Amino acid sequence: MLYRVLAKFNDDFGLLVFLIYLGLFLLAFVSVFLFPPLALLLVLLGLLGFVGVWFVVVIMRSIEQALARKGFSDARCPCCEGELATSEHTDPLGGQYLICSRCSQIFEHRGRRAQEEDLLEADEACVSTL
Repeated sequence: MLYRVLAKFNDDFGLLVFLIYLGLFLLAFVSVFLFPPLALLLVLLGLLGFVGVWFVVVIMRSIEQALARKGFSDARCPCCEGELATSEHTDPLGGQYLICSRCSQIFEHRGRRAQEEDLLEADEACVSTL
């Protein structure tokens, strides 16, 4: 359950940050005409906010990956509790991709969620080395 909440948060966090920054931009635009020092303050806070956003992204993704690896120890998908099967493809770090039999979610061995394009790229890399 906690993994699904964190995965959804990580998926939608970029959009949330974009909307917050868009709202602050509109506030700064209006404040240029009403109270100019506020616009300058918002610009400086926005630049400093990028550092905070980066830390949140790094921490939340590492927690998500740790929870996924915990599910891997039981050979269970962290998303739906289905059984995980190993793929014949290897990820960029040399580990096997894990594929859920129920929801078809693909994971790298370190816990990062992967896309089907990653498998296709791994397949193309295998063909090009032959």
